[in-house]
Amino acid sequence: MMKLLLALFLAGCAGVGEELPETVAMEDPTVVAEWIWTDGQMAWGGWGEQLLALAQREDRPILIYLAAPGCEGLFPAPTSGLNQLIAENFVSVRVDPFKRPDIARYYDSGGWPALLAALPDGRVFARAVDIPPANVEPYLRRLYLAYEEKRGIIVDKVRRVGGEREAQASFEVAAVYRACVAAYDSTYGGFGGPSKFLETSVLRFLLAYADEHDEQSARRMALYSLDAILDSPLYAKGAFYAYSATPDWNAPVREIDALDQAAMLHLLLEAGQPRYLGAARELLGFIEGEFFAVDEGFFRGRRIDAEQQWTDPTFYADRQAALIRACLAASTVLEDDRAKRLALQAGDALLAHCIDDNGGVRHVCGAQHTEVSGLLVDQALAALALWELGQVSGEVRFADAVDRVARYMEDRLGGPVAFYNRAEPVGPLPRFFSHRDTGRPAGNALALSFYGRRGDIERSSTLAGGLRIVPDRAYGSWARAVLRYGGMEKSSL
Repeated sequence: MMKLLLALFLAGCAGVGEELPETVAMEDPTVVAEWIWTDGQMAWGGWGEQLLALAQREDRPILIYLAAPGCEGLFPAPTSGLNQLIAENFVSVRVDPFKRPDIARYYDSGGWPALLAALPDGRVFARAVDIPPANVEPYLRRLYLAYEEKRGIIVDKVRRVGGEREAQASFEVAAVYRACVAAYDSTYGGFGGPSKFLETSVLRFLLAYADEHDEQSARRMALYSLDAILDSPLYAKGAFYAYSATPDWNAPVREIDALDQAAMLHLLLEAGQPRYLGAARELLGFIEGEFFAVDEGFFRGRRIDAEQQWTDPTFYADRQAALIRACLAASTVLEDDRAKRLALQAGDALLAHCIDDNGGVRHVCGAQHTEVSGLLVDQALAALALWELGQVSGEVRFADAVDRVARYMEDRLGGPVAFYNRAEPVGPLPRFFSHRDTGRPAGNALALSFYGRRGDIERSSTLAGGLRIVPDRAYGSWARAVLRYGGMEKSSL
């Protein structure tokens, strides 16, 4: 019978079928301009309407391989038998979760690399995350056999688990705090396990909760976790790796993501003590020296520091906007003009390459990249960044762009009490409401923060009373936004 693997709390790259690494000094990696894939050659298709039409026409299941540089390796040496198995029995597609976060979010594999099997209409019936490469072929053979022999049962199960992702329910910020307490690792700091992620949304929520309710235990949890991260190999050369494969933070997975760096910069600034402000200055130096492309005027999105060091050349709107916001915060708290200059220059690039005439934000910037646009997270992050740039610079062009992006968000994504995740359904990818973090702040949390920052009391109050679900710690960003802007007692962070 097919094996269904439990999703992790946070999505991210995972080492493939390896034992946990020992804590050893790593030699300097070889710097490469183009990523050298560890997967062998296979005839993967691309995501699109043609793929779905083919699957439905030939009544074959869809095999989705979520993989990207640094998050790969399930097919290092595909045999002729494996190639034949996939070609004859599946419609196969490889998806980069960084370039298509909408697909990765909807299918919610829990980590990458991952294999997902879907019915011809795109509904997933099996997920396998980070399995050893040697197990891939037998896994797919068992999976297809189960699909052939028990298709009716599979379809019935998929139908039962479908439906609305969230339901109307009471919401208490205090309930999120209690969930954080329950998951807290009092030995090593952080939350959950065995892998430990930075979980900056949770740590920032705890600091805000401590400030709002004078709850010192919340502050202690946040700062103990932050100290543990700073004292570990997860923090190296001024930047932060994505996560540790062990709960003691000593087995870093050497991926540096711009979204993590932006969130950590905010966290360090909000923690406020001399040690954290010193680390914030070091991180700002890393961002300027390693992630800012001076000639192009924009921030790089991610870097892999493994056997080969590779910097992703893709220009991502969400990472651009997040680092703009973090640099603006640093310029204020640290009184550092270089951070402001970086943000303004990056803001020019955001305007020029990421936003269309209607205010839609392209996830991958550039006029040639039209595959995915109008995602709520991208829209809300861009709106926040542009509004803050306008406040700092006083320049009308940023204010005009904010109005355009916000109008698109309201017209194309807006619902009565919450925003949809995207402008319109695409194939099997539906529109839905969500307030849940998936390793990054939820789009509705960012939207509430935008209207709160803008001082729109009516819209903020409506959003804060919107569609929710009984919370856990994955609602940290939403709880923090409700805490800050739910009643509009405060108009800014």
